[in-house]
Amino acid sequence: MLSLNPNQPVVPYGLEPNMPKALLGKRFLLRFLTTSALALVLPMLSPAQQANKTELLKKARQSYYSLKDEGLTEFQCSMAPNWAFLLSEQRKADPAGIDAAVQKLQALHFDLALGLDGNAKVTHNEITAENDQVASGLKQVYSGMEQMASGFFQIWSAYMISPALPELTTPFQLEEVGSDYRISYKDGTADVTTTMSHDYAISAQRIKTSEFDSTIKPQFQESPKGLVLASYQASYRGATPADATELDVSIGYQQINGLPFPQEISLSGSYGSTPFKVKVNFTSCQATKH
Repeated sequence: MLSLNPNQPVVPYGLEPNMPKALLGKRFLLRFLTTSALALVLPMLSPAQQANKTELLKKARQSYYSLKDEGLTEFQCSMAPNWAFLLSEQRKADPAGIDAAVQKLQALHFDLALGLDGNAKVTHNEITAENDQVASGLKQVYSGMEQMASGFFQIWSAYMISPALPELTTPFQLEEVGSDYRISYKDGTADVTTTMSHDYAISAQRIKTSEFDSTIKPQFQESPKGLVLASYQASYRGATPADATELDVSIGYQQINGLPFPQEISLSGSYGSTPFKVKVNFTSCQATKH
């Protein structure tokens, strides 16, 4: 089941939005929605094609790499933000102050555990705060790292642990629009629509609930065992303009016990009117398989 929280690409150091709860509570998934007027004129599949739509969905699901099928039980890693990169803009105005902050932040250690449910569990040490202001800033760093990891891995897991497509038993509608297929279905109270090419590569997904409307545009790299998520762009619109989020993510991989896992992720974008950019490295990783 697709379930992603579109308001969790929050970087550490002070960005801490109020997350909407939808699609299993805290996920960052995204859908492609057409207007009712356009839907009236879109060509539908022929009866013969409709009869084979489940077989088409089965082939589409088989086109994607699946960590679940490869036997993954859990990933565990150390997670190291590139603090100098994160604070590079602030350093232009206060080099000495930012250098001191980076040195202090490098004493932080974050550990990540990720299971088949896609929920990232982040733990960390705590460093000494000289005063209340520093203590408040560190709390925001801890919270921001947890939110960023949770948001990223909910999206990554939706494509990598199992395909970001409905189960074969889920009722869905299939349309053929030009050179693309479009699959529409319900996920709880959300309307989900996926656009993919005839080679089954997803080009856009969108989700709409009463709380938000979000879109993700993934890009994939081929592997001998199926398509692997390489990058994505995402946008989110909530109840107010201040909730708007734009996100651009790229992923570099490493092999852990024969399984692909991020080695470095690079995120940039904006939350409301606040721009951000961050790079995170994953080291000392282990993968448990059954």
